[in-house]
Amino acid sequence: MKSEGNLAKQLEQHAVNGFNTRIKKVQGTENSLYHNTSLNSLMGMIETNRLWMSKGTFLNDSSELIYFSGILKNVLAKVEVPDQGALWALFVGQLHLTLDDFMKKIAGSGFDVYIFSMSQTEDSLALWYNYAKGDGYNIGFSADELLGKINQHQLYTGALHGLVVYSRQEQETILRELLLKSFELVSDYQAEQVTAVLADHFFSMIASCAIFFKDATFKSEEEYRIAIIDRKEVGEQVKFRARNGVIIPYIEVEFKEKLPISHITIGPKNNIDIAKSGIEHYVRSKGYDLERISVSKSVAALRY
Repeated sequence: MKSEGNLAKQLEQHAVNGFNTRIKKVQGTENSLYHNTSLNSLMGMIETNRLWMSKGTFLNDSSELIYFSGILKNVLAKVEVPDQGALWALFVGQLHLTLDDFMKKIAGSGFDVYIFSMSQTEDSLALWYNYAKGDGYNIGFSADELLGKINQHQLYTGALHGLVVYSRQEQETILRELLLKSFELVSDYQAEQVTAVLADHFFSMIASCAIFFKDATFKSEEEYRIAIIDRKEVGEQVKFRARNGVIIPYIEVEFKEKLPISHITIGPKNNIDIAKSGIEHYVRSKGYDLERISVSKSVAALRY
């Protein structure tokens, strides 16, 4: 007899494979990935040799995790299943219940996801405005080294990373395929077995898609994200920092070696002559090789 345990493992593997093939590897990364931040945050990460990952519900666009609910409702309205019997009704009902639970967690700031946002764009005027107010710094990371270390990190083995998907059509296609495959997997099991495992599976699927689906108006960001979802190990490690008059919860991911920094760009509003010399002296004092790290001034043209 097929067991709930077997079904749970099949669904978990499906969720992992689905993410890796449809989101994580939608496109290949470039040689570097770039992170816009303040000077204080840049220095904090270099001083501690750690990445600072902010809680998802405190991101600049506070509605982005909610955006997914509209995609899901639209897919369910259009999806076609040959046998829409009692099992399909149970399947869809559990999906709605899980979505409601997810939305309540977001509303109550109870969804613990921590995100480190980067871009494939080195010197974007939109990113300077949105994330550093034209000021601050942009850190370029070697993509292969950074993501390789994230993959190998023992504490955060469940970390997800991939390119954000902006196309509404592509988002709906990804979600429809994931749901239909999930239904195919549960179709050979009894209703009570399906009910016992669907909530966890759906929550994982909803959380992953909500983090990596964004409205097309943000497409110019070309964002690549690292995300850590609801890990029990994280709870006691949450720290807090101030940004723009708001307290932001964040966690740190430690690197045993130096951060894989390849480039640092100084924001376009920073016209202080010694800014470049200052950052070069600073990173050199922290053991970084300036033969491997270039420092430059942004060429973006800001209008005041």
